[in-house]
Amino acid sequence: MNETMRPVVIRPEDGLTSGFGMVHKLMAEWYGGALAVLEGTIEPRQLIPPHTHRREDECSYVMSGELTFMVGDEVVSASAGCYVVKPRDIVHAFWNEGAVPARVMEIHTPGGFERHYDEIGQLDEAGLVGDERRAAVSEIQRRYGVEFRWEQVPALIEQYGLVPPGPTPRR
Repeated sequence: MNETMRPVVIRPEDGLTSGFGMVHKLMAEWYGGALAVLEGTIEPRQLIPPHTHRREDECSYVMSGELTFMVGDEVVSASAGCYVVKPRDIVHAFWNEGAVPARVMEIHTPGGFERHYDEIGQLDEAGLVGDERRAAVSEIQRRYGVEFRWEQVPALIEQYGLVPPGPTPRR
């Protein structure tokens, strides 16, 4: 898929794979920075850690499977066909408690945040793990106006039987 030319149709196999296994579908450059859309697979027991966006609103659309979302103080289950709204400045996280992968579409407005996935992908390729990876991710997130809530991760792992966050293999 060409980043500079906006296509009329984006097919399931189209897109640029990035960090967290996310695939760019609609690029912010195509819409004057107003919108970006990515898709990804959330593996069984995978946790997207609690974090807060300062610059953009986010909406998840569950394409297949079932995911659990924490938005603020609310924890909800969302199956295929559900939208989950995650406004800026509200802490949120999501994870897959199921035994099969789930597919999710992430919509960001305004766009631009999708580039953070590219930088995360570079960390994945470098093979950073543990505290070193966490420090590098935190620096990337700082530049993109995102604050991770690492102190909340152990309780979520224990309560929901999740695995600690780490690099996601590219598909």
